[in-house]
Amino acid sequence: MEGLDCLLKAGEVARAVRAAIPEMVGPGTSLLTIAERVEELIREHGCTPAFPCNISLDAVAAHYSPPPGDFSTLPRNSVVKVDFGVSVDGYIADTALTITDTAWGEVLKKAVEEALRAAVKVVEAGVKVSEVGAAVQNTLMKFGVKPIRNLTGHEIRRFNLHAGVSIPNVSSGNGARLEEGHVYAIEPFATLADGAGEVRDVQPATIYRLELRKPSSKLSEQENVLVKIIDDRFNGLPYSLRWLSDLPEVLETHQKLVRRGLVKAYPMLVERTGRPVAQAEHTVLVEKNGCVVIT
Repeated sequence: MEGLDCLLKAGEVARAVRAAIPEMVGPGTSLLTIAERVEELIREHGCTPAFPCNISLDAVAAHYSPPPGDFSTLPRNSVVKVDFGVSVDGYIADTALTITDTAWGEVLKKAVEEALRAAVKVVEAGVKVSEVGAAVQNTLMKFGVKPIRNLTGHEIRRFNLHAGVSIPNVSSGNGARLEEGHVYAIEPFATLADGAGEVRDVQPATIYRLELRKPSSKLSEQENVLVKIIDDRFNGLPYSLRWLSDLPEVLETHQKLVRRGLVKAYPMLVERTGRPVAQAEHTVLVEKNGCVVIT
């Protein structure tokens, strides 16, 4: 495939960063410190974060990245998901892991890791996404935990993190099949058996993505300048306000773009009944008779 060397490099760096994360995570550690260290490690390897490092605690399944000035720390007895991506010239490796210091968290962690392994085993060109979802769901059920049915994996294309096909975590789908030479992130999410198995949007939003990729006569000069800055820096990929901290004067203008729907704001995704969630994720490149695990 085109860009294979870049994709493999992104995966190599993602693996190295992933291996360093468990030592960063522990009770009392600042979420902001962890996120910035993960992103710094990616840059030290000569790559770019594909999106802000997510650090999602307990019932927060995804989409929390510490904003500027976040003073929160990791509590004891928690389930921590660290989700990050590495970009090399727009080719993305996306991966996540769960770290916990609780017994029930360990059950969830092992369940999603085993579900991920089971899903990877069925991946090959022509396989229905519902078969991948069935592998995830059946494995999770063996552990007595519940999949998050409205969270999915996703196809990845260059400079496009969520492109095309979704990979369910339950035995469902629209008949879509995996295609040879395409890249997908497979990411089982699970909660305890008494949870709803469903997430809902909860404010605040801490991750953003530019919807408008070019200046418009309908925008003010300040808005058009900011649109160009965001587009030049992030090329359509998600970003954090931390990554605009050198431009504090643009925050009010940025909020105007959000209110007008020109910048998409991603709220946290929280388990509907407040039960803890675990996550595991790998990026795979589909081949005729299997796949390559990039991360």
